[in-house]
Amino acid sequence: MPQYTILGLGNRLETDEALGALVIEAFSRDASLLAGLPSPASVDLLDGGTVGLGLLPYLMDLDGLLVVDVINAGEAPGTLVDLEGESVIRHDVVMSVHDLGASELLGALHVMEAWPKRVRVVGMEPERIELGLELSEPVAAGLPGLLTHLVSYLQTWQREDGLAAS
Repeated sequence: MPQYTILGLGNRLETDEALGALVIEAFSRDASLLAGLPSPASVDLLDGGTVGLGLLPYLMDLDGLLVVDVINAGEAPGTLVDLEGESVIRHDVVMSVHDLGASELLGALHVMEAWPKRVRVVGMEPERIELGLELSEPVAAGLPGLLTHLVSYLQTWQREDGLAAS
């Protein structure tokens, strides 16, 4: 059966840097967010924190990988940013304070020839990254749209892979 993973990266103690972890928490807390997929059971949710290469065994040879993080792209805070996975390896855009870890992780998948069939890096432009437990207002306001955007990728990929509604 095809397998897909949403990987949230970030530090829960640093305001907008917590975005990836909070996305995983939202999907974990509300099963209805993924219920409309052809195969919700084929989606794994992984809160990767700032772990890096230790995540490799969970990401190899997937049919789809969605990496969620804050992305410094020079846009207005809260702007949705959606990148092709390989652009992170090339450092076309700086992701966050742990960019090196995300790049190393994706780079290792590429070198090991375990690159998932599809990889997207999706997140939002942060307003602030500092000690704190709450997302900034523009990032918090964009969170529902980000969740919908991620689900749309999963819907498309599952249909392309021939999965039928369960």
